[in-house]
Amino acid sequence: MARGPAPVQASAILERHDRATTMLPVLETERLLLKPRTETDLDFIAALNADPQVMRHIAAIGDPAMGREGVAARSFLHVERGLGYWTVFARTDESGPLGYVGLIPDGDDPEQAQVSYRFATRHWGQGFAREAVSRLLRHAFETLDLPETLVVTHPQNVASLQLAARLGFETDKTRNAPSIGDPPVPAACFRQDRAAWRKAAQATIGLNAR
Repeated sequence: MARGPAPVQASAILERHDRATTMLPVLETERLLLKPRTETDLDFIAALNADPQVMRHIAAIGDPAMGREGVAARSFLHVERGLGYWTVFARTDESGPLGYVGLIPDGDDPEQAQVSYRFATRHWGQGFAREAVSRLLRHAFETLDLPETLVVTHPQNVASLQLAARLGFETDKTRNAPSIGDPPVPAACFRQDRAAWRKAAQATIGLNAR
């Protein structure tokens, strides 16, 4: 990450793209609201990225890419394509976010997007990740008409491995696994196409997604 000019670049990106977050829709489930990320969410995201438990299988604490400026610099780059990040709130209490989910580009392929998510530890174990990611997949396949989505996670991240399986993702044996974690190890990669999602949708969308 470049030093010195980074804050200026991040500021420019925010100025150019913050309004463009309105291009992303608000998504709803029975318990949750998924709202397009805005500049006011960045401190929360940076705090998540500074929690050793949250980041255990993701990256080193203090990695500049995970700080506020690093998050700002990439948060709003792809909203014109319908990709980006949604901050997750409880429908009954929008005073503070629970976490976030995202659809982010996978390299240069416009037909692929990775699913990303992260929740504060106090909200773990309540099914929020599954509910939010299920709704995001519906958006990816029905609204954006993506042919497939990907999950890239740490091979020891049991919760993420289980979530991928429950949502119908299958191991991707064709992909060159990127490195993940600290110390870095080859990631576990999963893939789900639109047809497979439709088969799994009855279980995952049985959450009264709207």
